[in-house]
Amino acid sequence: MSSKQMIQTSEAILKKHGAALKGKTILITGVAADSIAGELAVQLSAVGPKLLILSARLESRVEPIVAKIKEKDVAVQTRFLKMDLADQSEIRGAVASLSDVEAIDHVALVAGLMWPPYRKTTDGVESQLAVNYVANFLLVKLLRDKIEKAGRGSSVVVVASSAIRGGKINFEDVNFETPDSYEPTVAYGQSNAARVMFVKKLAPQLSSKGVRAYSVDPGAVQSGLQRHFNDDHRAWIANLRTSGEKLKDLDGREFTLPPWTSTSEGAATIITGMVDPTIEDSSGAFLHNNAVADEELHSHIVDENNWTKLWDLTENLIHE
Repeated sequence: MSSKQMIQTSEAILKKHGAALKGKTILITGVAADSIAGELAVQLSAVGPKLLILSARLESRVEPIVAKIKEKDVAVQTRFLKMDLADQSEIRGAVASLSDVEAIDHVALVAGLMWPPYRKTTDGVESQLAVNYVANFLLVKLLRDKIEKAGRGSSVVVVASSAIRGGKINFEDVNFETPDSYEPTVAYGQSNAARVMFVKKLAPQLSSKGVRAYSVDPGAVQSGLQRHFNDDHRAWIANLRTSGEKLKDLDGREFTLPPWTSTSEGAATIITGMVDPTIEDSSGAFLHNNAVADEELHSHIVDENNWTKLWDLTENLIHE
């Protein structure tokens, strides 16, 4: 952890910088009662946003969060956005339904999928890559005019994971179509590396409009993201935590699993990306524990040639 990194709560970040979010329109994906996204929505409701656009596959997942928001401030406006991130046609339809929303100040792409059995979506993309990365790429592409119209001080924040340390893009077989090649943890690492590399390529494109873009490691938060864990997964992680065993990233640098943190602490670094003025000149950075943490990225992720290859590959995956 760098000297600037610090685990903090969302409440602490909002106390310092939350006034900048008053009157803003904010879109959040992956909203549910057991998610970082749900916690983020509730926290942001305390600072007087104009509109919270809350996205999930089912409205029933969002309803408990809306109830909590109304308990805090009945005046906060919310809007459910039905969207299955594994279905590109549904993403396009969801964005089309926002035609009456002129500008979106902040986009927080929090939804994720972790370690499921192998499957390809109807669009032919491995499911973790589809949900964790390709959906984000497509959403930002479709929402870009609204984001840029919001202008200076707006942001795109993409949630990634500490799994980037072992993640890289298999450009030769990005969908694990080679028989018996699929390993859930490897696919998860790939999808998170893609998130970070996407932001690296995106940020310079948005800078002329004053829009910031960051990728974020929210920390180790127990949430609905772990719903596909089996007993072997749980035992492996528990052993790593109790033993203190060192892992290595793809450049051979040692690291240990981070401590478990709360959903409030997980949402905090997302809020940091949205509004912290001290990192304004670091658009494109990877954030961890509320600070720039690009030193945690390995050589595959920081290779600019890989950013371009990934961008071009993704344009093909969304059939554009």
